[in-house]
Amino acid sequence: MKKIFLLAAAFAFTTAAASAQTTQTTTTTEDRTKAGEVIHDAKEGTEHAAQVTGNAVETGAEKTGHAVKKGARATGDAVETGAQATGNFATKAAKKTARAAKKAARATKKAGKAVKNKAVDVVN
Repeated sequence: MKKIFLLAAAFAFTTAAASAQTTQTTTTTEDRTKAGEVIHDAKEGTEHAAQVTGNAVETGAEKTGHAVKKGARATGDAVETGAQATGNFATKAAKKTARAAKKAARATKKAGKAVKNKAVDVVN
């Protein structure tokens, strides 16, 4: 009885082991090649995307640099134009002030002469 039980157990384990081996999936060389192609294509796609992204960033940086240069030039031109306009205004204002000061000096001189003449007339 013991031998039959051991024999039956051995048969059951052998059958289980045999069935486990037959249900195992096998990978063929063709499957590996297809998987390798997919991986390779994905790698190339990633490299291409990285290059495109890098080029876009580089182009954006160049355009930003040009825009900054243009802005700086425009600001510089505006400042220069403003300085010229302010300079011309300041020059004109200074000339007008000088003319007004000369007129005031002449008027004061005339008034002084008039007062002097009146004083002389009163004394005489």
